[in-house]
Amino acid sequence: MFKMKKITAFLLSVTMMSIIVTGCGGAKTEGVSNSASESTKAEATSSEVTKAEGSTEFWLDKLSDQAIIDELSLVWKNDSGVDVKIVNFPDVAAYQTSLQQSIDDKSAPGMFTWWSGSQLETLAKNDKLVDLTAEWDNYIADGVSADIKEAFTVDGKAYAAPYSVLYNTCLYNKTVFEKAGVTDVPKTFDEFLAACEKIKQSGVTPIGLKNDSWASFIWFEQLIAAYDPQLYVDICNGTKAYTDESVKKVMEIWRSMFDKGYFAKPQLYSDVFKTFAKGEIAIMLEPNPTANSMVVEYGMEAGTDFDSFVVPSMNGQKSTIFFEASPICVAKASKDKDAALAALRNFYKTDTQNVMLNENGIANTSKVDVSNKTIQNILKMSAEPDNYQLYLRYYENTPEDIRNYALDELSRFMYSGADTDEVLNNIQKKADEVFKSLK
Repeated sequence: MFKMKKITAFLLSVTMMSIIVTGCGGAKTEGVSNSASESTKAEATSSEVTKAEGSTEFWLDKLSDQAIIDELSLVWKNDSGVDVKIVNFPDVAAYQTSLQQSIDDKSAPGMFTWWSGSQLETLAKNDKLVDLTAEWDNYIADGVSADIKEAFTVDGKAYAAPYSVLYNTCLYNKTVFEKAGVTDVPKTFDEFLAACEKIKQSGVTPIGLKNDSWASFIWFEQLIAAYDPQLYVDICNGTKAYTDESVKKVMEIWRSMFDKGYFAKPQLYSDVFKTFAKGEIAIMLEPNPTANSMVVEYGMEAGTDFDSFVVPSMNGQKSTIFFEASPICVAKASKDKDAALAALRNFYKTDTQNVMLNENGIANTSKVDVSNKTIQNILKMSAEPDNYQLYLRYYENTPEDIRNYALDELSRFMYSGADTDEVLNNIQKKADEVFKSLK
């Protein structure tokens, strides 16, 4: 499991990264000492990276637009000299299976994205990954926050570099809010429910849902943390049971939101985005790259047509922003690992990262200019520790076997109306089994 001390360290690093990126748009940022000084030191002492040759495959499950893939490959090759063939898997389960089946073979991809937390730790401890610790000076010199390294560190060695650090917040259609008479974003959970009711009464479904079973944890974790962030931590690490009365209470609140018609029928990703752009749903709980997609693919204006807020606490605590830290790893068995190392060494060059920002809404370094006002707002909120707290999302923050089982059970709850007690009892049985085996 992702160690709690690493979570704490990474929460600090994510906040620092947000401050740096937000500041790069023109405002001067004060008080950034650790990451900034490390970056300056590395930049002053490291020599210019020489372009390499060769080719490597880069596997991931995060890029479906072939035009973006082609552009990223071209610019990345210009920066690195390496011909990077990007292979995207549209299905998460198929991607995981394919990678696990090939990772011990010479034909394994040189680079691939994975998941932080226990899944990264498992690959590292089974000697499947190249140790990237010595490579991090190059990443830092190109503007990556030095603190992010800790998120990908297992037993003192760094086994990954960031593909993305994503923050999940509520994107909301400002026109729909205004027409429904919701003049301000909700600051309390009661205001959030009241906004949903007004939007529903205006003839618009408040909240969009994806029909992917893996995504069933998104509102589960958000509502649990809105009720009590410590409860979220406790169920992830096994300190509290899924059958705890507090969890049941949150599930009842969630069920009532379904019963009141606050959630739309589940749709494909693209259909959720379309209905949001058309004003047929008002809210999506999504990572910041979606804010970029709404501009690029649907012609919406960030900050004017839509913006972002965080689901408020139910009990007056800080609101919770969940983040995903997606690592890039180098397969130790791959015949292309040297080319992969050279490509990754140049991934954080400005031109390549500008493609990541402009096409995907991902800001990994301090040397890109964030112009999307909604993404600016998201990064700003993530850097306000007095108002918001950051937690690693459930997908990476609990043992994989529990998570996979819970996703199926939560899907039954969401999409089939399965009984709350039955769902929670089933998950807890699995949790008891897994946590017992880990002792």
